[in-house]
Amino acid sequence: MGSLTLTKASRLQERIRAAVRGLPLTTYVAVGIFSPEPAAAVEREAAKLEQDLDVLARLLAILAQLRAATGRANAQCGVVDLLAEKAALEEELSLLTKLRPGLVDAGDFDADLGGGRRPFLRRHGGEIEAQVSAMRVRYEHAERSQTTFEAPLLDDAGVERLRERPLARRRRLEEIGDELRGINGRVRIEIDDDALTYLRERTVI
Repeated sequence: MGSLTLTKASRLQERIRAAVRGLPLTTYVAVGIFSPEPAAAVEREAAKLEQDLDVLARLLAILAQLRAATGRANAQCGVVDLLAEKAALEEELSLLTKLRPGLVDAGDFDADLGGGRRPFLRRHGGEIEAQVSAMRVRYEHAERSQTTFEAPLLDDAGVERLRERPLARRRRLEEIGDELRGINGRVRIEIDDDALTYLRERTVI
């Protein structure tokens, strides 16, 4: 039995897929009407098709063997769990990056009203009520029609905590990447010597 690291097994699977895609599988052949032996040409191509179909079946069988061995190794060494955690972190990070807390500063209330924009408040502890009261006074004096404003849900501490979450997720993703590279370069799988010999004969490896 031969052995391969998970990294090499993954590369070999890609090479086998490329070899499969490169097989000239077709059920027709173009034969010139002035060919001296058209029937013989057709028979040669038919025989070649049969050979290519055998090659296809053999390559796919070896690919299935590699996939099965890789799947077992991944489950045993924790790769499956790491990939699941990685997918969850990436999904969470995608959603977190859409949040932009504290990036919009409170502007001039009267200017916002005049420009047709909804005013935006910064949340500082218990100051929301005081800010809203001040806005009411300015609203009454300005006699504008705007009666709503943007109120942030996070105070400054909450903004900082939310900003830290994507950073923490990225750090963990980097750690997972390092762990996966270590596992892929260390863990080995076995493959039949006959399969390796066949792949060498087909110049896949």
